[in-house]
Order: sequence, then C-alpha cells, then structure tokens
Amino acid sequence: MIAAISLEAPSLPLIQQLIADNRMPHFAALQREGEVVSLDPPFLDGAVYATLYTGQHLSEHGIYSLFTWSASEQRLRLSHELLSGDTLFRRLDRAGKRVLAIDPPEHPIQELDNGVVVSGCQFRSRVHLAKWSRPPSLGKELSKLLGKTPRGEETFGQPSQHHLLHLRKILLQAPSRLARGVERLMEERTPDVLWLHMAAIHLAGHQLWDTASVDIIGQSSTGTSLLEKSLIDVYLAADTALGQIRKILPDNADLLVFWAKGMGPETCRSDLLPEMLERILNPRTIVHTSSGNDILTKLRSIVPTSLRSMVADALPDSLSLQLTARLGTIGKDWKAVRAFSLPSDGPGLVRLNIRGRERNGIVTESEAKVLCDEIIEGLQTFCDIDGKQCIVGIERPGDHLPPGPKLDGLPDLVIRWSDESSTNLRGVTSPVYGTVLREGAGSGRSGNHIPGARAIIVPRSGTYRTINGRNPHLVDLNATVLAAAGVPHNDLPGQSLLAYH
Repeated sequence: MIAAISLEAPSLPLIQQLIADNRMPHFAALQREGEVVSLDPPFLDGAVYATLYTGQHLSEHGIYSLFTWSASEQRLRLSHELLSGDTLFRRLDRAGKRVLAIDPPEHPIQELDNGVVVSGCQFRSRVHLAKWSRPPSLGKELSKLLGKTPRGEETFGQPSQHHLLHLRKILLQAPSRLARGVERLMEERTPDVLWLHMAAIHLAGHQLWDTASVDIIGQSSTGTSLLEKSLIDVYLAADTALGQIRKILPDNADLLVFWAKGMGPETCRSDLLPEMLERILNPRTIVHTSSGNDILTKLRSIVPTSLRSMVADALPDSLSLQLTARLGTIGKDWKAVRAFSLPSDGPGLVRLNIRGRERNGIVTESEAKVLCDEIIEGLQTFCDIDGKQCIVGIERPGDHLPPGPKLDGLPDLVIRWSDESSTNLRGVTSPVYGTVLREGAGSGRSGNHIPGARAIIVPRSGTYRTINGRNPHLVDLNATVLAAAGVPHNDLPGQSLLAYH
C-alpha cells in the first residue's frame, strides 16, 4: 500500500519555524524518517491538479486554470470539463486496484468499480471541493459520522471579519474531519492507494496569511486577535491529523507527503492587466488616469462581497461557475480584439486572437511575433504607482515546457509579478500609457502561491530512487503511486521515486 498525502500549499519557512519550536512533532518525525526531495515548480500554478491526476505535463493536458480557454469555441471552459477521463484513479481501477481518495480538488465525478472517492469531506466549496462521492451513499454515511459538511467559500473582494472568522472555524475542524473519515473508510478493507488532500492549509494560506495587511469590514478587537494566530492554528491542527492518519496506516505502507506549490504574501496584479493591455493595443484612446475595464473586476468592486456570496449560494454550484466563465469574456468585439487577458489569480495571462487558431481570430501568424514583442515592450514600461517594480519577467510557455499537443492552447504570454505585496496596491503607472487604478480591494487575499514544490518519501516496502537525467517533477508523483500499486505507466513521462524488487 502507498499513502499519498498532499499538504496543498504550505509555507515551508513557517513549518520549519513551528518544528524548531517543537509545535509540529508529527511533521518533524516525517522529515527525520523520510527522503526530502525538491520538485521543479509547475510552470503555471493552475496546472497542478490536472498534472497530478493525469501524470502529464501542462503541454500535454492543456489545463492551466480553473477557467481554461477553448480556442475552437472562443470562450472559457471549466477545467474539470476538459480533464481527460484517463485519470490516475481510473488507471488504478482498471488494473483492479482499490483506491480510497478523499477531497481531490477540482476533480470531475468519476465512477470506479473498485475504488472510493469522496469530495467535500473536510468542507465543501463550489470551486475547490464540490460535494459528491462514489458510491453516493458514502457521502451520507460520512455526514452522519462527522456532521453536515460546512461550506467554506473563498469570495474575491473586500473580506469581512465575520466571514474570515467563519472560515477559521471551518478550517480548524477540517483536518480532524479528514482523519476521522480515513479511519472510518479504512475499517472494512485496506486500499492499495490512499490519496488525500489537506485542503485547509491551502485556503488558510490565501485568506489568513496576514489579515492585518487587509482592509477588513466590521473589525472587532476580539476577532482581530483570533485571526492573527489562525494560520498557525490551522497548521497545528493539520499536524495532529497527520499523526492520527499515520497511526491508521499499516506498518508496511509507503508514505508520500507532498505539496506542489508554496505560500507567501499576495503579489497578484492580474486585475489590472486588462486595462494595461488595452492601453498598449489602443494608445490613441489613452486616458491619463482611469480604472480597469475587466467586467469581473468591475462587478467585484461595485457589488458588495456579501451580496455576491448570497447570489452565488442561491445558484447551483455548476451554474454559478458557468456564469463566471461566461463573464470572463463577455462584451468583447472579437473582430477588433488582437489580444486579450485571461482570468488569473496569479501570473498575468495574455492570449493572441490568431486567425485559424481562435474561432474568431483576426491576427495572422506573421503578425503574431511582432504583436507579442509590442505587448512585452509596453508592459515593461509599467511600475507600481509608488515607483517600485511590478513585473519581473514575461515568458512564453514554449520556451519552458516540453513539446506537447496542447502547447498551442496555452496563454501566449505569462507575466510574472514582482514579489512586492499587492494587498494595498492602488494601481500601476507608465510614462507612456498613463496610470491604471485598482477598482475595489483586488483579490481580498493576503496570501498567494509561490514556488516551493516538495515531496517527503518514507519507504516501507520499496526503496527510494533518484530520477535519471533531470530534476524531479510533479509528473513523478503520479508515476510513483502507479509503481507502488504495480500498475504500468510507460506511456507517461514520469519516473517513480520508489523502486520495488
């Protein structure tokens, strides 16, 4: 048996500090016993789940965000609609292996003959953890054991203290719910593969990273004091759950604990990109100072967070997400659009409207390179409104990813933002294109993803092996699980981090 446990997106410096303070004993023991492996970071954070589930590189599976562009349809699609049906769980199931998976984020509903998949055990959310299970009866059984699954939504925009305290309560309980769910579901039969995600660490990092840096509605001194230590409290709860889960595992179970990205301060400026791009593409229409024209940004700034949450909660989750996807490109006159920004809560993403590639494309292949160069040159004239650097690099995916059939479906340009916190950023400015002011409170997050992928491997039935010819990568985690279960994976690019004789 192998147990693969994702810590999602933790802060390694925070974990190391808590270990030094003797406050995370179970994680400390894991590091002492296991082999610690640094992984190459994903080129785009939003590609993590599809990479883990398919065992393929981004250029092969093509999913880089919850909302991924479909050129043939000239619109955004939800990632789970585009995910290949040949997932890790399906591969294991076809081979007759029993999978027990709990809370795989952004995973489509899949029927398995031998396995069990539960989503929405720790908490449920329309984006990250939809509420479903296979077989369906398991969800009801776990609800009887653990109580009704609470809803833990992340709503972009100015947060309220009431909402953050609500999230705090849910996230502190989530690791225990996971451990108790594992204990119950492993009572009847030990699986060949146990696959878990500690989703609370991820959401806590976004919302509770540094609440003192965010303008919060309805603050009280008591609530402020609770929120200040909430992130650490969630980490400690996760460590306790990790210890409980390890006690449940058979003595000969191999253990793979990993995370695909780290967490640090919020630095995203992608809500400003649509107007920055508009200034570059249509310089004759420049107004020296104005706010962004992205429809999602405008809605977030005009409609209060609480009201948007009420509307979203009143709709079926799938419909709410579909509407958000439609809003991402609503109102565009594609006959006049040469390039456009794609929704992102991390790096800025720009796609060219290329003829023959996009359904309504207008830019010829011969014009594309010149247009890319024009956009890059224009974006590099911008800085934060206080004069600090706002862009540290602009990349083309083809320069960083292996060849693959979906490479042409990715953004044409990826804008890497500065490490300077953007939590209270008012806007950006350019001596050529003027000033773009932020509408509203931006994302409302205080934390966001940074590089820092890592795996800790504790072999019991196998032995650790190094990767040949390159650095370890996320695709190797998929291969490791398949190798541990004795399932062939020669058609995938990953190499197993464990050897079996």
